[in-house]
Amino acid sequence: MHKPIRALIRIQLKMQYSNVFKKPSVFLGLVLGLLGLLFIGLMFGGFVLQVIDLIYTMLEPSGNSNIILGALFLMNFIVLLLLSLTLVMNAFYFTEDISSFLHFPVYSYQLLIAKSVNPLVYVYLVTAGTYFPVSMYYGALSDAAAMYYVFALLLFFVIPVIPYSLASVTVMFVMLFVNKGKNKDRSKVIGGIIGFILLILLNVVLRLQHDPEKIADTIATSAEGGGLLHMATMYYPPAWLMTNLLTADSFWISLLYLIIVLVIASAAFWLFYAASQKLYLKGALGLNTGSGKQFNGKGLYRKEKSVVYAYRRKEIQTIFRTPTFFLQCVAGTLIMPVLLVVIILMGDFTSAASLAKSLDGSGLYVAILAANVLTIGLNPVSIVSFSKDGHSWEAHLFLPLKMRQIVFAKLQAAFLINLLPITVMFIAAVFVLQLTIWQAVLWLFLALLVNAAVTIIGMLSDLYYPKLGWTEESELFQNRLASLIAIVVSVGSLGMLIALLLLLNMQMLVSLLFTVLYICVLVAALLYSVRRLLRSADRTTLTK
Repeated sequence: MHKPIRALIRIQLKMQYSNVFKKPSVFLGLVLGLLGLLFIGLMFGGFVLQVIDLIYTMLEPSGNSNIILGALFLMNFIVLLLLSLTLVMNAFYFTEDISSFLHFPVYSYQLLIAKSVNPLVYVYLVTAGTYFPVSMYYGALSDAAAMYYVFALLLFFVIPVIPYSLASVTVMFVMLFVNKGKNKDRSKVIGGIIGFILLILLNVVLRLQHDPEKIADTIATSAEGGGLLHMATMYYPPAWLMTNLLTADSFWISLLYLIIVLVIASAAFWLFYAASQKLYLKGALGLNTGSGKQFNGKGLYRKEKSVVYAYRRKEIQTIFRTPTFFLQCVAGTLIMPVLLVVIILMGDFTSAASLAKSLDGSGLYVAILAANVLTIGLNPVSIVSFSKDGHSWEAHLFLPLKMRQIVFAKLQAAFLINLLPITVMFIAAVFVLQLTIWQAVLWLFLALLVNAAVTIIGMLSDLYYPKLGWTEESELFQNRLASLIAIVVSVGSLGMLIALLLLLNMQMLVSLLFTVLYICVLVAALLYSVRRLLRSADRTTLTK
């Protein structure tokens, strides 16, 4: 039973990570990425630990300090559940190699255990980054014994099992019905955005049940009896069990809680096993087949379009019709603006409007510029401009297109797709912050400038470091030097502009002129780099 699983895991690891350290550029990217994460951890980690220290000092006299661990376990569950929904959907259904694995003489649960290796790597990395610092620091504050750290280490391996199993079962159940639609491509996209819709609906429900006075009374009543932990973990009982496991005075009580947690995790894994055997094949078979459409001859006599227009349309259609590209480049970048709109519009947003009006000209200008940089910088559409073609890039050798036309069309496609999150943020800003006409026009103008710069940076990084030999689309958004370079250059160049504006504290009109000049020089330098690169590169260069 275990031999097929080991063989499948070995195949998965070889496919995913065999070439990671062979290329110096990839190794350099990993080193720079780790240094960047270390820098971010040093910047924000100290602040988070200070907040935990303050909360512990305030709650420890009333016996409610264990709410820190309860909130930690609850937060981990929510984050890992949402992360696992996307990872499971990509790994189980939307990989190019899934059709080949379906014909292997193995059980469905054996295949899915092996396919879970890569998602679990990311799940455990996220768990380690959020769980270890807080739990270890809490142990130091509470002068915990050695067994506390032993149990904390054991819990690290158990924490992701429950949310990952629940996310897997949810995805398999949804895909069981989604895959029955006639249009398979459209069905895959619908299945991909269900997770985002559920997240928004969950936030709406929580906002509707928001009653500040009732919550304050509940907290006061619970604090008197030391029951804040129960109140915080009532919707996720394993968090209460894990917290009591670490804070119990007796070793045997902690051991009992550990056994209960292991039983719950085993039940979650059994649910994963049952869903794998009963649901997976019904939802996966035929997923990579599409519905044929009868040719009716319409459009044969339409007006002839330019080759750049046709190629740009093909690029946009590829992103919208490929589930992974749609989730990462469209739906994923829309979720943050949509959540922001939901959170603000369903609450009292007069304070947000008052804050916007209280800012002076320079402060409001910098805030608008920073919001646009954040909105556009989160979209990786330009970073996969060339890499998303994969092995089909060789077909470009036979197209009546020059390399200059291909680059121009890809830039236009990425620029247009970036307008979607810009539009959502703009609508939210106009209605929530109550911007004037001048401020709204300024927002759009800055968004277009930033969009042009970030799009060229991302496309240029992908042109230098393309990844065409991928086996699944999700590889394009993971462990890539091009992504790291694009983020560093975008944040570095535009972050330097924001820092200069804050330092100089100029009037709004002067800041606008300075920004236009700065971004125009940046775009000109980037276009010059593209032009120099195209002199020595053609369509055959990327295939080497």
